[in-house]
Parts: sequence; structure tokens; C-alpha cells
Amino acid sequence: MILLEAALILALSSANPEAAPAKPGASAGCATTNIEVALRHLFDRYKGGGTLDVARDSGEPITPQFLAESLKVRDVPNGYALVESPDLIETYEAALFKNPNGYHLVVVSSGASVSRTAVFKCDAEGLKADNTALQLSDADAIQLYTDAGLLKPNAKKGLSEQTLKDWAGSIITLALPRKGRVITIKANVDEPAGVYGKKLGTVDYVDGRFVVRSLAKKAR
Repeated sequence: MILLEAALILALSSANPEAAPAKPGASAGCATTNIEVALRHLFDRYKGGGTLDVARDSGEPITPQFLAESLKVRDVPNGYALVESPDLIETYEAALFKNPNGYHLVVVSSGASVSRTAVFKCDAEGLKADNTALQLSDADAIQLYTDAGLLKPNAKKGLSEQTLKDWAGSIITLALPRKGRVITIKANVDEPAGVYGKKLGTVDYVDGRFVVRSLAKKAR
């Protein structure tokens, strides 16, 4: 009788692929259209959010319950979330960019002087960090300032290239969309007055990849 029950359990497991255990590190079943579920997959695979190195002041882990309590803005239909908690030093924006093969999950951190971005990809192979999906070098960022007409030859009368090169921290910030598939690139320097928050360009999500466009309409 015991052998018969064991054989029946094995047969049911084989007939139901979802019941089979996932391979270690494969992140099987990460495909989702729900931003909160995507974030749970992320912190299940990368305990500190990968290169973001998310950590709670209390030292406690990032659990599904903590995520649920920290999501101050949930916009599931548009794949957007804002993560904020007294137990986190920084706030985090997250957006889900869907494509026929899965999605890209973009997370942006905003602290007092830093702006960091991490991108993760879900496809048939599972969830993994995609460090090359959305890259902007310092030279690229400076060119965005130039295309936006914010750099002045005379440093005494405006923002200079040298000021950007000497700036401590990131000189750009990314504003994730509540709706749509376009990320806005903004200036992240506050000298001289009036520059901070100026639009420098966009990042469009086209055919499953990110395309940077300056205000001069040049794709990079």
C-alpha cells in the first residue's frame, strides 16, 4: 500500500510541471506582469538587490512581508512601485518593462548624494542581473548636458564641463515612468542654480532593449 501511494505521488508530480522543484539559481517562473511579484523574485535571488546593496538599518532581511509593507505606491497595471521605509536609508523606484520574451526590471535608488541603477532580466533562462542593458558613461552624460544646451564656454556664467567632471556622485538621475516605457534623464547637479532637475534626454524601451536619446534627438 505504501509503495502504491508513493508511485501515485510521483505520477502526479510528473504530470504537474509546476510541482517539480526549480533548479538552484534558475529562478524558474520569474515571468510576471505584477511589479510586486517581480520584486519578490529579485530579493529571493539577490538578497541585497544585487549591485544596489539594499540593507535595512535593523539588519533584518528583505522579506516579502517587508516589501509589501514598504510599497508606498503600487501601480500594478503599469508595472511601477515606490519602496520606502524608515528602516531603509534610501528610497527606491522600480519599473517593469515587458517584452515578448519576458521583462526587464529597473530599480533606481535615490539617496542624499547618490543615484544608482540596477537592471534585471527575466527570460526563459530565469531572472538574472543585466549589467549592460542600461549604461551611461560619464562622457555620455556630459554629452547629454551639451545637447541640452546647459554647458557654457565661460565657467563664470554657467555650468562647465570641468564642473561635471569634478562633481562628487552621479551627475544624472533616472525618473522611471508611472505609465509607458520611457525613462526621463534629469540633471543631478545643483550648481549653478536652476540646473538641477532639468531634462537631459530619455531612455526608450524598444524591442526589448533600452535606447538613450538626447534632446538633440540622437540615439546612443
